[in-house]
Amino acid sequence: MKVAWLAALAALVCPMQALAQVPKQGGELRIALSTDITSSEPGVRRSGDSDTILHHVLEALVAYREDLTIAPLLAESYTIGDDGRSYRFTLRDGITFHNGAPMSSADVKWSWDRLLDPATKWQCRGWYDGSQDTKIEAIETPDARTVVFRLAAPSALFLHYVANVQCLTGILHKDSVGPNGEWRQPVGTGPFTFAEWRKNSFILLKKFAGYRPRSEPMSGYAGARIAHVDQVRWMVVPDDATRRTALRAGQIDWIVTDVSDVVELRAAKGVRVATAQGLSWNVLLVQTRDPLFADSRVRRALAHAIDLKTLVETRTDGLGKPNPSAIPDSSSAHTAVHGKGHAYDPELARRLLKEAGYDGRPIKLQTTQKLAHLYDTAIILQSMLKQVGFNVDLEVLEWATQLDRYSKGNFQLQSFRFTARLEPSLNYKTIVGSKDVDPDNQWEDPHAIALLSSSTAELDPGRRQAIFDELHQRMIDQAPIVSLYNTPLVEASTDRIDGIGVTGFGKMRAWGVWITR
Repeated sequence: MKVAWLAALAALVCPMQALAQVPKQGGELRIALSTDITSSEPGVRRSGDSDTILHHVLEALVAYREDLTIAPLLAESYTIGDDGRSYRFTLRDGITFHNGAPMSSADVKWSWDRLLDPATKWQCRGWYDGSQDTKIEAIETPDARTVVFRLAAPSALFLHYVANVQCLTGILHKDSVGPNGEWRQPVGTGPFTFAEWRKNSFILLKKFAGYRPRSEPMSGYAGARIAHVDQVRWMVVPDDATRRTALRAGQIDWIVTDVSDVVELRAAKGVRVATAQGLSWNVLLVQTRDPLFADSRVRRALAHAIDLKTLVETRTDGLGKPNPSAIPDSSSAHTAVHGKGHAYDPELARRLLKEAGYDGRPIKLQTTQKLAHLYDTAIILQSMLKQVGFNVDLEVLEWATQLDRYSKGNFQLQSFRFTARLEPSLNYKTIVGSKDVDPDNQWEDPHAIALLSSSTAELDPGRRQAIFDELHQRMIDQAPIVSLYNTPLVEASTDRIDGIGVTGFGKMRAWGVWITR
């Protein structure tokens, strides 16, 4: 039976202009990155930019469409066994690697065996080894075009894990590693080859002449991945202002930028700007083991002190929308229940603080100037919290330091953002769990942990929805975290390129893009 949870998103893609033209072929596309990639090895020392680039080089068995349903990619099709424990993938015929070798089921098994080997240090191995909710017991290859995954128990998340944007499960050729298993560079089946990486300068991808795109229209990371340009140069430009200047000067073709830059860039000659509702999740993190914030009255006072509508309108220039839920409001799992949060009520906040005996002791709100959305949000939060009696000081850190504090649970409050998760259980997995097991867990309520575990094993959509609704109501009651909004996405390009679309994934796609002149 087909049991995948399908979360729908509406209007995820916002094209920069109608694609009525016939795409031109050739040329070099220049894209700016704010930081260099951390590795060319998928899922090992990964970063957001590493993920983005590797999706152009490697392909998984399945991928997300724009509406967050799952489609075959390297697989021609797949079926799920009646017991929910076996997944049979039929591979596309005639697919070749960048080195010219044909792809077969043996390559799929080799790639997965390598990912699941502890020696690889794949960051997402825990999704599949039984330490969380899913365990692969066996990978079988009955013939050259068939791969069967056998699970220890039914899993509502298996296909979503395989399609995951952050932890790419791309199929590799053995030439990607050396004779002793040491990593070289990715040799995959994607529309671009990994040609050169000059650290802290650029990454160069070249069009793969032997690529065979799917027949379906491009949709999210699924469908036809057609490379129109000869090569893509991803240029490392750390400074925001320098990226915008280079774009206006025509030295760079395409950048991701902040909502605060929209007015400036829309006024620039030869520049196009596109926006979309994103899936990344901006939150106020609360350390519930801190002596002050262990009291739920103090946490609820925080939530009632925040004028969420004003905060979001101010921070996003009206492009964003308040969201009190862990689930994006563009998801079908975001029911009316998830639209209900903490009402803005300063008097109630003051009363709760008085009941809790808050004595005005100083509170540190950690943030970073490296990311404007986090810093600006922190300034607004500080002002609102002070108005009801919280004595809040900003602690401005380097981004790496803030991440380290987050991972160790070493904070009272943080202005923070979780990157896009494309399935409701995965949204809650970012915050739910014991801090003894992982200090960056935010909500260690035993019942919430049990509910989340149930959601990953439950295959019935209606029962899963009831679990998500209960999780949300419990999160509002306990306020272990304050949900703020999903980050709007802003991309800008020169008018010499076409075919760009902004997706809620928050990832740039160079396939489907062409140079007009």
